Amino acid sequence: MKKEDALKVWLHEFGDVDYAHDFTGRKVKREDYLVENQVGWVVSYIKPISLGGPDNTDNMIILNHNTAYEKAENYPDFEVVGVKYTIKYDSADDFYYIEKVLD
Repeated sequence: MKKEDALKVWLHEFGDVDYAHDFTGRKVKREDYLVENQVGWVVSYIKPISLGGPDNTDNMIILNHNTAYEKAENYPDFEVVGVKYTIKYDSADDFYYIEKVLD
């Protein structure tokens, strides 16, 4: 994805800020798209396209590089930084979301 398009996803998800945090709490910096450092980030899909996920902004999420490596193509259950998550689908509003698994 071109940086211009990725920044549109950033604005949609976080607004006009220079720093934010992905769903795990890892920090990301707007200018560090595709930069592999502590605050670098990528645009990923909540439900992977390869598993039938839609290619639209409602299925896109910004992830710190480390989070993206850990989540990978796992669906619906995955673990990041030792915390378990599951992906849910809201059929009424047609979108996917990530939920922390509580023991």
